[in-house]
Amino acid sequence: MPSDTVQTPRARGLRSPGLKFFVIAALTIALAIPLLFIQLALSDREETAAGAIQDVASGWGGPQIVAGPVVLLPYTVERASIVDGKTVQSTLHLTAVLLPENLNMTVQANEETRWRGIFAVPVYRSALRLHATFDRLALAALAPSDAHILWNQASISILVSDAHGLADNVSLAVNGRTIAFQPGAGMNDPRFPGIQAPLNLAGAQDLSLDTNLKLRGSRELSLSPLGRRTTAAVKSAWPSPSFFGAFLPSERKVGAQGFEAAWVVPYLARGFGQSFETTDEAVNQLLAPAFGVRFYQPVDHYQLVQRSLKYAILFVALAFLVFFVVETVSPRRLHVVHYALVGAAQVLFYLLLLSLSEHIGFAGAYLAAAAATIGLTSLYAVSALASKLRAGVLWLVLSMLYGLLYIILNAEDYALLIGSTLLFVALAATMYVTRKIDWYRTNDLDTA
Repeated sequence: MPSDTVQTPRARGLRSPGLKFFVIAALTIALAIPLLFIQLALSDREETAAGAIQDVASGWGGPQIVAGPVVLLPYTVERASIVDGKTVQSTLHLTAVLLPENLNMTVQANEETRWRGIFAVPVYRSALRLHATFDRLALAALAPSDAHILWNQASISILVSDAHGLADNVSLAVNGRTIAFQPGAGMNDPRFPGIQAPLNLAGAQDLSLDTNLKLRGSRELSLSPLGRRTTAAVKSAWPSPSFFGAFLPSERKVGAQGFEAAWVVPYLARGFGQSFETTDEAVNQLLAPAFGVRFYQPVDHYQLVQRSLKYAILFVALAFLVFFVVETVSPRRLHVVHYALVGAAQVLFYLLLLSLSEHIGFAGAYLAAAAATIGLTSLYAVSALASKLRAGVLWLVLSMLYGLLYIILNAEDYALLIGSTLLFVALAATMYVTRKIDWYRTNDLDTA
């Protein structure tokens, strides 16, 4: 039955399905602004979480890299130089570095979780056993032939990237005698902290070294293969390790009860030799071939929220499309304000998802936020469309959309395939439902 209200040409134009389609498209683009603010809020929360991780690392121990043991052998050598046209003899005080013939490293890492407010930080306590051997002939040939070797000042050095993570004092067993480690790696470079122990040698000799480190750290543990032949084994109850670095494990076993990984690295694959005439030559090489394990948290909630925001505009547009298609086959007309409120509900979904995920995890947050958003939108549609049946259809379609979004977020390898298929199906369904609509029509049925 015709409405008694006289409509202006502009009002009739706004009721045109074609014009409304473009208005809705403009509204979709406009909603990118609040989504941008949610993106900024996410970045701020990620920075806060990173600050919490750094705070824990500063008191417990950060990502650890262990390199060594190596022999440091001080020596002096006379060198001539030309100064103002005159030959001047000078004595240089240098330190040569010898890497082990064989190096075996075994690690038992026990994981823990530390909290800073609502932020969980994975940390570990590790027990490292290092066994290394050094060859007498390699030690004798370490310094230049014309050098005066200071055997009594020789020492053993172990580089530890964050030495304040050492949980106890460390001693060194050298050919059966025990020596206490002292602070400092002896590299004369603040980038390379660690510990060293004096050897007090009388001359070149074969060396067999054993030491045990109790080392605390967070997130990562790396080892550097400095032996002519290096073997390493790492074991932990952490169920989701991520191996990284210059070498991946030659053997590994990962399960719900933890992981075991083993490496065998020959020095030919390492890329540099077994000795250096100065520490300056050595320091830039010793950490380069490091490999290790990251105590990985499988895609944390911030990463998943970040990923979901990449699809935000798409899913807002799809929600609008569902409403638009239902409206075109319904006698009830919707105002642009109806679409704006529906769009606001879809945008708030992402803010709810971010805030809830910090407390109950991503899966629970997604379920709660999606249920709240779908429920609110569907109840609003009951009144806006004056039809429980059409509102029920909207509820079903929106539930499918949010279910598909969750699948996309958890199946990154297939996200593009799923997303493109979804878009094609949505376009095909829209073309089918609206195939007989007169897009120039301005005399729509009146609101029931």
